[in-house]
Amino acid sequence: GRKQALRNLNRPPFPFPSMSVTGFMYNVNATKALGELELSAGLEGNRSWHNKYKHSAYVYIGGLNPDLSEGDVVIMFSQFGEVIDVNMIRDKATGKSKGFCFVCYEDQSSTVLAVDNMNGYQLLGRTMRVDHVEKYKAPKQLDENDLDENGDPKLLEYKATGAEGKGTGVYNVLDGQKKIEEIQKGKKEVVVKTAKIEDEDEAWAKAFESSLASPSKKDKKDKKAKKDKKKEKKAKKKDKKKELKAQKEELKKMLAEAKRLNEEAKKAKEARKKAKRSSESSSSESSSSLSSSSSS
Repeated sequence: GRKQALRNLNRPPFPFPSMSVTGFMYNVNATKALGELELSAGLEGNRSWHNKYKHSAYVYIGGLNPDLSEGDVVIMFSQFGEVIDVNMIRDKATGKSKGFCFVCYEDQSSTVLAVDNMNGYQLLGRTMRVDHVEKYKAPKQLDENDLDENGDPKLLEYKATGAEGKGTGVYNVLDGQKKIEEIQKGKKEVVVKTAKIEDEDEAWAKAFESSLASPSKKDKKDKKAKKDKKKEKKAKKKDKKKELKAQKEELKKMLAEAKRLNEEAKKAKEARKKAKRSSESSSSESSSSLSSSSSS
């Protein structure tokens, strides 16, 4: 029982199908089954079956139509990342493609996308097999003009082909690619010109709309003059009211003063009358005393 438990512990999270080296469609279906099982189990990162090939940026592509070129392969597979090497296996005598090739990506993670998306894909009536390459063997290139001490041609250093076959990072060197680039530039120029025309039209339309929405300088000036005139009229009216009020206050004061003077005049008159009466009474008394004295 303990041995069986140890065996169970060493098993993967789900049963991986064994990969056949002979059956083409079996390998295609087995790789697809791995992806489906991985999705259903929710495995990722170190638990993914792709993790076994994290050291290799090469993928194997089989089941290709012999008429397809390296450029065709790059166009299909560059959607998953930057292709830096393409090795199409060809017949040495005829140069015709044998229907399979090896592609290397700049970023290793692009191999996962390529395998998951393109394995089992139907192209030109053929089913493609796309799989990781654990140990890629670069093709040997010999220099027939440079022989070693034994008279054998020396082995040249293998250089990656790049996307266009002229080395990594080298673009727009093929005639076909040059034409594509010219067409793209022409399209960009047309887009830029159209955008410029649209920008001018849009600027005019915005200026026109703003002129309708906002008043002109003359309207603003007239509006301001009218406002100032209104303010001035209001200020004049206010000053007039103040002046009338001051005049009323002054008139009130004058009336009060006139009343006071009138009262004082009345009092003076009464005082004079009183003084006159008192003087008249005193004179009558003196005359009567004089008559009495003469009679005695």
